[in-house]
Amino acid sequence: MYEKVFKTTTSVELHGAYVWSVKVAANIHPLLSALEVALRNSIHISATQTISTDWYDKISTKERKSWKAGKRDHNNIKWHRAQVADIKKKIARKIQTAPKGLTMHDLLVAKMDFGFWDNLLRECFSINGDKKALWPQCMPLVFPNLPKGKTNSSVQLEISALRELRNDIAHNSPIWKHKSVTDQQSAISYINNQIDKIIEIIKWLSSEKVDWLEVHMLQAEAKRVASKNYLFLCQRKEMSELTAPFSRYKREFRSQLKQLDKDEFDLINTQNGDLYMVTKVTS
Repeated sequence: MYEKVFKTTTSVELHGAYVWSVKVAANIHPLLSALEVALRNSIHISATQTISTDWYDKISTKERKSWKAGKRDHNNIKWHRAQVADIKKKIARKIQTAPKGLTMHDLLVAKMDFGFWDNLLRECFSINGDKKALWPQCMPLVFPNLPKGKTNSSVQLEISALRELRNDIAHNSPIWKHKSVTDQQSAISYINNQIDKIIEIIKWLSSEKVDWLEVHMLQAEAKRVASKNYLFLCQRKEMSELTAPFSRYKREFRSQLKQLDKDEFDLINTQNGDLYMVTKVTS
């Protein structure tokens, strides 16, 4: 797969493509974690305010009339209840020794995985006019920056795709593996599109969260690694074009720093052959 997509001709290029893929996944994972936590917190806070502290037990559900949709709704509701019951059993003993101030609701919410929150966006939890239903009443609270025309079901499709991306990372599957990817450039483009989509959805949830990612350079680091130059660095490919002699870089140091973007990096080569990477760590 790596040979086919990246057109590798040597073992160094092949292993470099693999290492690059691992490094990209490692830098995207914090963004996906930020998305999961932002979604979890936003749903929990909003549902607590509008329904009750144990909203996960009391939310209204529906099963649509058509056989196919109704069966899907039934399975999603059943799965939700099973997850809640399972986590309650797991934390029953821990609640006695939990740090002061933490409630059972806090422990339960913290234990739920990404799939639980993804599932809550499905149509079976959306009932117009029902004050115990999550949607649509909680949409403005959960997603204060949501573009017009988006619904819980359309958002769910996008978040579900990113959850699959997170699962690919967890299972060491190439995160660029997609039907649209046919070569090196489309692999890089696909990954960068995923990074942009993660940031976009986080912004729907919280502009402050996006600012936090910006301050800590998490998006910039992911973009920096998900680049052709970083791929070539891992492959030790076209190194003469990537690196600049230290003597020249030193002479042009001020201008080089001014030109350096936070999503990029410079490589400098010393006389003894050591390579140094220069990156920008503030926006």
